[in-house]
Amino acid sequence: MKQLKTICCIALAAAATGCLASSAQAESISDAMSRAVFEQSGDIYRNTGIDRQFTLLFGLSYPDLEAVNDSRSVNRIYQDLIRQRGGEPVRTRDLPNPFNTSLSENPPVR
Repeated sequence: MKQLKTICCIALAAAATGCLASSAQAESISDAMSRAVFEQSGDIYRNTGIDRQFTLLFGLSYPDLEAVNDSRSVNRIYQDLIRQRGGEPVRTRDLPNPFNTSLSENPPVR
């Protein structure tokens, strides 16, 4: 009987842990984009360290490829958001242009 009680307590604890883990909030769009932008290429604080300079000097890291990979991550998040929203990006009309003439058409007044 005592073993059954112990097993039930362990199962209850495992179920409670699973419920708590599943109730955690998803990452916000802003946080996901910020993470994707600096995921591989890093920020200025991470890129000025001696370890970063060492990897650049000996060709262990390629900043251009890191930037490309970060851009791909941002694009994947963007495309996923568009897909979740249900379709094409929202397109709006351009605002009217208040500058209808060119400077070369109107010579300066002297």
